[in-house]
Amino acid sequence: MTSLHELQIAFLDGTLHGYPAQICSLIAASELAPESRVAIYANNAREGFLQALAATFPAIERLAGRDWFRQTGREYMRRHPSRSGNLHFVGERFAAFLDDSLRGTDYAYFADVARLEWAYQEVLVAADHPSFDVPTLSGVSPEDYGALVFRVHPALRLAESRHPLLAIWKANQPTAETSQPISLDAGPSRVLIIRRADHVELRELSAAEFALLAAFMRGAPLAEAFELAAQADPTANLAFVLGHVVKLQTLVDFEIRSH
Repeated sequence: MTSLHELQIAFLDGTLHGYPAQICSLIAASELAPESRVAIYANNAREGFLQALAATFPAIERLAGRDWFRQTGREYMRRHPSRSGNLHFVGERFAAFLDDSLRGTDYAYFADVARLEWAYQEVLVAADHPSFDVPTLSGVSPEDYGALVFRVHPALRLAESRHPLLAIWKANQPTAETSQPISLDAGPSRVLIIRRADHVELRELSAAEFALLAAFMRGAPLAEAFELAAQADPTANLAFVLGHVVKLQTLVDFEIRSH
C-alpha cells in the first residue's frame, strides 16, 4: 500500500516537476482522464506561482517582456519551488537566480533591479517600530560616542548598483506611462527603501550615508561606521551625514557597546 508520504511525493512530482506517471497510476478512474486532472493542478500551481512572481517583480517583467519573464519564471520555479502555501515569499531567491543566469550578459543588471524589488516586498511585511527618541542621546557621555551602536528600523533595506538603479525602477513601474530610455552608464545608485505610515519610500543616498547605514545594519559601533563612511567619501561631513540619517527616521534605538 502506498503511504501518505509517498502519495504526496508522487503528487508533487506530477504537478510541479512534470513526472505525472506515478500519481496518475494511483488516481481512481472517472470521466476525466488522470493525466488531465493532474494537468489542471499543475497549471494552477504554475500560474499561481508566475502571477505571484510578476506581482513581486513588475519592473523586471516590463524590462524583459512578458514572454521572457514567464519562460524565466518557469525555470526559476523548477529550481526553487514554493515551500509554503504563502506565495508572498516565492521571489526570495529570484535575484540570485538572475545573477547566475545573466552573469556576463548585457542584462546582468536585472539582478540589481530584482534585489531592489525584493527589498520593497520585504519592507511591506517587516515589523514596525516607534520613532527614535533623539533627545535621549543627550545622556550619553562624549567618551562613549564611538561605542554607540544604533539599531535601524526593521522596515528598512538598502540596495545598490553601479547602474542608475532607482531611475530604472521608476521608469519601469506599471504606472509609468512609457519606459524612458536610461543609460546604464549614467552612474551608480545607492537606494534607501523604508516603509512609512502610508507608503514605501525610495530615495537616493550619498555614498557616505549608504556606508553609514550599511554599517549600522551590520551592528558596527559609531566609530567604525564613521571610518567606513569616510572611506566611501573622504570629503563628507560625517556629523552632517549622521544628522541626515537620523532626520530620515532610519534609526529606532541605540546602546553603548561595552569595551
